[in-house]
Amino acid sequence: MKNLKFASILLLISTLFLKFSSMIRDLVIANYFGTSYIVDSYNAAMIIPNAFILFMLTGMKDAFIPSYLRYEKESKGKVHLTNIVKSTFLICFIISVLGSIAAFFYFPASYSNFSKAAIELGIYTGVMYFLSLSLVGVNAVYEGVFDARSQYSFSVFSQTVVVLFTILSTILLHSIMGGYAIALGYFVGTIASFLIKVVYFKPQHLLLWKQKIDRDEVVAFYKVFIPVGVTIMVGQINLTVNFFFAGSFGEGVISYLNYAFRLVSIPQAIFGVTVATIIYPLIARAISEKDEERFKSGIEKGITFMLMLLIPTIVIMIFYMKDIVMIAYQRGAFDANSTLKTTDVSYYYLGSVFFYSLQAVLAKGFYSLQKGYLIMRAGLLSIVLNIIFNMIFTKFMGYQGLALSMSVVAFFYTAIVFVMLAKQINHFHYGYLVKETGKILLASVPVAILMFFLKDIAFLNSLHVILRFGIVCLAGGLVYLMSTLLCRVEGVMLLVKRKR
Repeated sequence: MKNLKFASILLLISTLFLKFSSMIRDLVIANYFGTSYIVDSYNAAMIIPNAFILFMLTGMKDAFIPSYLRYEKESKGKVHLTNIVKSTFLICFIISVLGSIAAFFYFPASYSNFSKAAIELGIYTGVMYFLSLSLVGVNAVYEGVFDARSQYSFSVFSQTVVVLFTILSTILLHSIMGGYAIALGYFVGTIASFLIKVVYFKPQHLLLWKQKIDRDEVVAFYKVFIPVGVTIMVGQINLTVNFFFAGSFGEGVISYLNYAFRLVSIPQAIFGVTVATIIYPLIARAISEKDEERFKSGIEKGITFMLMLLIPTIVIMIFYMKDIVMIAYQRGAFDANSTLKTTDVSYYYLGSVFFYSLQAVLAKGFYSLQKGYLIMRAGLLSIVLNIIFNMIFTKFMGYQGLALSMSVVAFFYTAIVFVMLAKQINHFHYGYLVKETGKILLASVPVAILMFFLKDIAFLNSLHVILRFGIVCLAGGLVYLMSTLLCRVEGVMLLVKRKR
């Protein structure tokens, strides 16, 4: 238990570092390029290759961890690792070549209203991201090994390296290469991340070099992996659809949507990824040991811990969204008007953050059961719903409707997944979930009241935005801690009563 606590703390710190480095990357891009055609083109171009990258990066780990644990139990972990690494590299290499060629055709066709400079940048960005895919899949397999061994922090660190190279490339080369520097940084960072793993494992221990690929084993693995990967791609596919719709609203709209989505998704990335990653090996082991009650309990605690962290965070964001956008982006080429437009869109994304964070926990349950094909069906349905809601909401709301559509789709998607998983495990302990959720909501009420009154205090409003927001978060955090103790929220009580 002590090792798990230490690993969990390291994961949280590492995830915070990864997310804030990602935020710094967006901040740097906003500073140098604002909401210009460069950012629109970059975001539009990387969305399709990024779907394949997420397919491999996140989907691979979700499928590989239970598979690796099962083979490791039979002392065949290295053999299985070799089979998956070799086959994944070959598949990714083929996709990267085909994708790079396709970028010359699909991008100009998809964004024909873009300028010539924007289209050229988009093609280049798409090519660089697809070329990176060759090593992304291999990186994901080894990061799955780290997670299976509870070495979460090293897995997150290797992902952070990619972001850091993107930041450095943008800062150092923006004056020479302009927007072309962003994608170049990602490409070089992917190579650097792989080389770190080579050094860590040492070339001779990286895999069994002379071992031939066991096709039957690889096919069996990919039958499990493909539904998982497709499910992971769903969110990116929905973003792609949104960007297609956004392209018709003129320059800057894709940037507003992307900046808002990335900023509002920070709680999902920190809390969602952390909680889901921690519980995944635990529930995967419970399934391998055929302990259904421990599996069910792990999912339930993951949901309640997620709610405990997520709800007060969203409450503060509702009252101080503009401050958050100002702190994150308003500098350099990102002006006050961009802040207002991004803030406006951000509110509509809050629902997607809430529901997709819960879905991240539920998804781990399907992956542990090796029934990713079930959640994939719900994901494919969400794509259809997203297209329908996009057409409806944009007709009445303009481009803000694209963000609202994402939130509405997230609600339906998560609700469907929850019902499906409940059937698979002979239902959750609904009394426990309702009771703990009620406690968390009750504990969040004082935070909302405090934010309401702080919003109108002249002294606070006269302070610098960073200092003001820092005071607000500190005050909100202290009030929430006290109220969770009074309401005896399980997550907090477990931390207080360490003997448990």
